Amino acid sequence: MTWVRWSMLVYGAFLITMGVQSYFFPREGHEPSMMSLAAAAGMGIVALVLTYLATILPNPRGVYITMIFLSVFAMSRFLMVGITKGNWVLYPNLTVIAASLVMIGILGAGHMMKVRQNKSSADAPGA
Repeated sequence: MTWVRWSMLVYGAFLITMGVQSYFFPREGHEPSMMSLAAAAGMGIVALVLTYLATILPNPRGVYITMIFLSVFAMSRFLMVGITKGNWVLYPNLTVIAASLVMIGILGAGHMMKVRQNKSSADAPGA
């Protein structure tokens, strides 16, 4: 499994952990959130399924694109709370935003490395 796929696996586990934490171990002054559990754990499970699909499909380009959309979607809720309410707390808002941006960056870097690899193999003599 490549480092991009390992990163997808870690990101999915991170989302599931965030959902479980928000329901079973809420922060002080907050109620257990069934919506957070469903949304975060659901997105985490989708990320794990995408990771699996990336390992079995011969051309997982669509999987990686879907993972970018999932990361943007996960980040958007916390980004909008920060913009509209000015609630820029470190956890969970900035933590999810940072993790999602890192995931998007990893997927972008993986894409660029693959493009460079394909270009160099096409430019090789005898290709």
